[in-house]
This record gives sequence, structure tokens and C-alpha cells, in this order.
Amino acid sequence: MPLLDILAVTSADEVDPTRPLQLGPLELGVEAAAEAFRILLGGEFSSEVQIDPQGITRAFYWAIAHKTEGSAEIFGFPVGTVHGLPTAIEIAIVRAVAASTPDQHDAVLAGGMEISIGPASASTDFRRIIRVVERPMAGDSLLFDGATQAVIDENINALLSRVALKCLDNSLRTSPLKFRFLELYRVMEARFLAEIKVKLVSSFDAEPSAALSDAVEALKSEIKQIIGLAETQQDAFEDCWTALDQIKNTNHFSAALFRRIAKKGIGAGAGGKWRIGAALIYQIRCAIVHAGEKDMIFESFPDGEEAVRVILPHVERAALLLVGINLL
Repeated sequence: MPLLDILAVTSADEVDPTRPLQLGPLELGVEAAAEAFRILLGGEFSSEVQIDPQGITRAFYWAIAHKTEGSAEIFGFPVGTVHGLPTAIEIAIVRAVAASTPDQHDAVLAGGMEISIGPASASTDFRRIIRVVERPMAGDSLLFDGATQAVIDENINALLSRVALKCLDNSLRTSPLKFRFLELYRVMEARFLAEIKVKLVSSFDAEPSAALSDAVEALKSEIKQIIGLAETQQDAFEDCWTALDQIKNTNHFSAALFRRIAKKGIGAGAGGKWRIGAALIYQIRCAIVHAGEKDMIFESFPDGEEAVRVILPHVERAALLLVGINLL
């Protein structure tokens, strides 16, 4: 077994699971030693590993559960790291060494690699996300030093379009917060435009005139489109409502948002808090983009940025859910 070779032992009996483990240049903790001991005793582990050079600048770890393709782990750490890694990464390193061939061991242990353990099909699409993640220019992100587990939808390949991915990328590389919000809104916009296209194509051959008419009608009302998307992820959009509702008595921008949508007749009686949450997101977008042409002026509210800061994590979570990623 490759793990025996790199540890320079002949059996599990020579590994002490209660003491730190030296694995090549890496000094790993007792949890990693216990994992090595378990594997050497015949414990199960995935034999599938993918190693890709990506110029990793920070340690990261993700546990992935794909709804149809199985489970995977994805991790990486910077070149030159020899100790102090998170426990989950240390354990994953042991598993990666056990799954890889001896000629791959130097790459696994040297750092600077994006390493995936488990079926490639389980992690391929989420790795597209990982490769755009960096510290946000403004505020925080669930994808950066936040969640470490994700459930992946079976349709992610279709949901996570090139446009949606680019918008997620942009959301981390822009400031101030209002522009981060707009990029996440654009992820949702990409989704409802894709939904319109799917419906148009699927019904065009049977009823071309009606299909075109429905598509044109759908494009006329953006708020209806986002509410339609919200219906598929009601809990996430209700969380957006909750975040702003909790501050509306002290935050003038939040209070103005609720007044605005109430004038439009969108309330709890019209479909629930998730519906209001979607309308609030749309109204924030309008306040930022329209700049008083037809709606509220974001810059007229000194506390507008604080409201965006409060709702932004929930908007990010909703956007990710719409492209097939549920962060745990």
C-alpha cells in the first residue's frame, strides 16, 4: 500500500494513532494519525483522486454531497506549508496519499494543488465555484471562510451557467457592497432568463405563437420572474424578509422598502413572507440601479449600506441555491 511506503512502515502496528504523524514534509496531528491507522487496518476509503495545480494561496476544505453522483472532498493548501493545517485537511491529506500512486505523493504533500477525493462527477461543477473564490473586496462571503459543506443538485451542470458563474466571480471582486448585491442579483436574473428560454424552446414547436407571446409577457415583469424563482426556494427568500424585518424599526432604508412594496400590494396575504422577501430584493436592485428615475434613491439613505450588509448573506445563499448549491 502506498501509505505504508511513505510512512516507511510495514504494518499498521508501527503507527501510533495517539501521537502526531510525520507524512513527508508535513507534521500532522493525532486525528490524521488515527485515520492512517484506520486505513492501514483495512478501513474503507475512496480510491479516486484528482490533483490539479491551481496556485493555492490559502488553505481550504469542502465536503461535497452530490445528490446523484456521491460524496467527495476538495481541499488545498499553499506551497511551503508544513504544519498548522485544519484537522479536516490533515485527514484528507492522509486519504489522498492512500488513494494516489507513489509518483503523485510529492504533489499531494507539496501544496499548491487543488485535490479532490471521490468521484470526479460529484465535485466537477463545484470546483468551478472554488476556482473563483477569494476574499471579497467588500463584506463577507459564505464561500470564503464560511461554510465547509455543500449539497449539490443533480441539475447543477444546467443551473450553473457561464453567466451565473461569472456573476458570482464578479460579486467577490467588486465594491462597495451595493455592487456586490447587484452581481448576486444578476445570478438570479440569469436563472429566470434561462427559465424563460427553456419554456420557450420546449413549447415552441407545438405552439410557436403562444410560446413567443408567453416569453414576451414574462420578460415584461421582472418582479414576477424573481417571485417565481423564489417559490422554488421559499425558506431562503423568507430569510431575506426576516433579515430586513428585524431592522425596519431602526433602519430607514429597510422601512422605506417595506412601505414601497406595500404600496405595490405585495404583502403576507399575497403569498407569504418568501414572496415579500423576493420583492424586497427586487426593490433594493431598483433603488440602486434606477437612482430615482422610477424608484427610491439608494444614496438618499445613509443607512442603506447597513441594510444591504444585513441581507447580503441571505441573498448569496438564495443565489447559490438557485444554481444548485446548498451550503450547510
